[in-house]
Amino acid sequence: MARSKILVVDDDPGILAMLHLMLRLEGYDPIVCSEPQRVVDTMVREKPDLVLLDALMPGFDGIQVLQSIRARALQTPVLLVTGNTNEAYLQLAMQAGAAGLLAKPFVKEDLLEQLQKFLAKS
Repeated sequence: MARSKILVVDDDPGILAMLHLMLRLEGYDPIVCSEPQRVVDTMVREKPDLVLLDALMPGFDGIQVLQSIRARALQTPVLLVTGNTNEAYLQLAMQAGAAGLLAKPFVKEDLLEQLQKFLAKS
């Protein structure tokens, strides 16, 4: 069985390294991207099964990246990782095309549960 490709987008190299290792150890095929403006090109090239997108990055925020993804008609599920869990932000994220939100800080089990849930739908 093919390993699910997960694109991890975050500007923090430590978080990218941690998530890359954790996902690899859990049997996924992680791809990392530290530049939000390169997400769409990376998605077109790598064809991930799911995107794990940090909501707060310099230059672009997660909502802007989501809008860019959906403007290119890419339908890959995107989980937005954010510390902002107020209802208005949740609605904005869902309108922009997020499949779901993962609240920071999260524990490994919550992340894995969300990944399994959204990968099962795709």
